[in-house]
Amino acid sequence: MPSQLSMMVATLRRLPLFADLSEPQLALIAEGVKTQAHRAGEVIFSEGDPCRELLIVKEGWVKLLKTAANGRQQLISIERFGNSLPEVGVFDDGAYPATATAGSHTVLLRLEARQFRRICLEYPEIGLKVIKVLGHRLRRMGALVEALSFSTVRDRLVSHLLELAETRGRKTAAGVEVALLENNEDLAARLGTVRELVSRNLGRLHNDGLIVLRKRAVTIP
Repeated sequence: MPSQLSMMVATLRRLPLFADLSEPQLALIAEGVKTQAHRAGEVIFSEGDPCRELLIVKEGWVKLLKTAANGRQQLISIERFGNSLPEVGVFDDGAYPATATAGSHTVLLRLEARQFRRICLEYPEIGLKVIKVLGHRLRRMGALVEALSFSTVRDRLVSHLLELAETRGRKTAAGVEVALLENNEDLAARLGTVRELVSRNLGRLHNDGLIVLRKRAVTIP
């Protein structure tokens, strides 16, 4: 029966961040890794709390949210298997830049921040991968700022529905059908608005004949 250490090494080997390391190198890192499970909806960390660990998603998915003083939320990103977070806080010894909640039953790998910084110094290829991740996040944040600043809620909703149609739409005789896995409150957080405006704009798109809305499914003719 494999030991816990060997199972952790096997897990790390599957992660893009550590994929290029040798077995002995993975074993050294695995000794400092802990796992922790979270229930769906559980807060993993809160914006403003001190950041002391690098987290990597092993199972499930995590939502990163910014919350305004009036309680309105903006979805920053969804992190799935292999994704790390929050890299900025790990490197600048600062606070968590957003709040993370478990979108489903989620298992995270936890690596102490100081140890991860030592790993990046010892294995520069890992540091380069983190820089690439941060670059991707910066581009995504720029696109989000642009969308929130220069487009309407309707524009953002249409863009999101088209993206869903392209990535996981199902072709039917009536058009492309997409299941809406998020409720209107979650859609509002994603689009930077409120639930009422999401409902109103979905209704208007339906009345204009641009979509056919049935329960939690949208068909784009």
